[in-house]
Amino acid sequence: MRQIIEKKIEEVMTNNVITVTKDTTLRELRDLFKKYDFNVFPVLENGEITGVVTKLNFLKIFSFDPERLIPDLKSIFAKNAGDIMSRRIIAICSGDSIQKAAQKMMNNRVRAILVTDKSKKILKGIITRGDIMKYVEVD
Repeated sequence: MRQIIEKKIEEVMTNNVITVTKDTTLRELRDLFKKYDFNVFPVLENGEITGVVTKLNFLKIFSFDPERLIPDLKSIFAKNAGDIMSRRIIAICSGDSIQKAAQKMMNNRVRAILVTDKSKKILKGIITRGDIMKYVEVD
């Protein structure tokens, strides 16, 4: 239990984060999701975070109901990350504990949190549920 309380995010986060831009096409996103099996990619413009695109954001464009016609797949893939990204940034500072990160993930029902500077604009890394699970001990 002590490890999850005392361990700092900077000790367990991923530093080299794969990011996309608003102009990244959905075809490119699909390929990135397949290749890396990540659940989220930060969207950066001019070095600053403008949003995140998740697998759920991606899958939502393919959902339909009986009142809506199924769109043409070519028109769907003409869109880009900027069209589907979430602008809500859930972030945490690198000096915080991984326990705080775990609590923030649970409160916001997310699988990963961006690690940023205090302005929440400059990306320093990312921490995932898997990163935290490595430090959970049950005795």
